[in-house]
Amino acid sequence: MLTVITILLIIIAILLIAVVLIQPGKGDMISGMGTIGGSMSNMFGTRRAADMLQKITIGLATSMLLIVLLTNIFLVDNRGSVEVKRAITEGIEVPTHTTPPLVPPTPPNP
Repeated sequence: MLTVITILLIIIAILLIAVVLIQPGKGDMISGMGTIGGSMSNMFGTRRAADMLQKITIGLATSMLLIVLLTNIFLVDNRGSVEVKRAITEGIEVPTHTTPPLVPPTPPNP
C-alpha cells in the first residue's frame, strides 16, 4: 500500500513540476512559449489557458497535500514508524559470539 502511495506521489510531483514550468511569468504571454504554450493558447485562448493551468496547479498541489496527510494519519503510528508487516524473527535477540582480540606475541625477556 505504501509503495502505491509513493508512486502516486511521485507521479503527481512530476506533473506539478511540468505544469508550473509551462505557466507563463507575470509579464509573459503563454503564446510565446513555443509548441506547448502556443497550442494551448490556440485551443483555449491566452487567458483561459492560464486559468486552466492555474486550476491544474492548485488541484495537483491540493491532492498531494491530502494524500500526504491521509498517509500520515492512517499509515504511521504515534511513534513515527510506518506500519509494515514485520518478520517473525524481528525483536528476537541473536547471541553474538565474539572472539577475543588478537594480541601480538610478546618477545622473550633476556
